[in-house]
Amino acid sequence: MPDLRALRTNSRRPRAVRAHGAFLIEALLAILVVSIATTGVFTLIAGLVRASGDSLLRAEAAEIAASAVARMAAENPAALTTRYNAPGSVGFAAIHAAAQRLPGVTSLANLPTVLVTDGPSAGTHRVTVSLTWQSPTATTPHHTSMSTVVGP
Repeated sequence: MPDLRALRTNSRRPRAVRAHGAFLIEALLAILVVSIATTGVFTLIAGLVRASGDSLLRAEAAEIAASAVARMAAENPAALTTRYNAPGSVGFAAIHAAAQRLPGVTSLANLPTVLVTDGPSAGTHRVTVSLTWQSPTATTPHHTSMSTVVGP
């Protein structure tokens, strides 16, 4: 009976090449792919948090402007120009104090703008309140404005 070991070594079939370390390379590539995906997810989450912060500031600015316009609508239309148009007036000071809740609004920078002009009909006034603010991460300032006609 022939020796089986001798037959195996003398066969003409090529030997299977052993892949040493292939599993390690696959594992490292899997870690690389997972880390790139994780970085992308964290970047996306950071952008969403930043966007939600900006929308909260826009809502706050709109609320301040709407409150100021509503306050003006409840007052005597003849006195609006003297109470709100000048930066030193009482009404303007109240709007400015409320606007300082927004980032970047100080006593010198990003002051609110209040414009009281004649309205479309006799005895009415067109009132416009504009607010500007700039968040610390933004490169450009943001702006919101609200306008209405008040009168008897």
